[in-house]
Amino acid sequence: MIIEISKPITAVTFRQSINSLKEKRRMQRRESFEEFFGALPNIGDGLEYQKSLRNEWK
Repeated sequence: MIIEISKPITAVTFRQSINSLKEKRRMQRRESFEEFFGALPNIGDGLEYQKSLRNEWK
């Protein structure tokens, strides 16, 4: 990632900018995981459920 800073900046404002970018990236990552991991319906034992789905001879 490349971040260009076009105007003169102090060390304090630079650190604040970097910290805010880190926080934004951290929040974006958290949101992207939420779409993949969610609550499953009440199916009981997950292993038994998988076995019943994958059992071709049943």
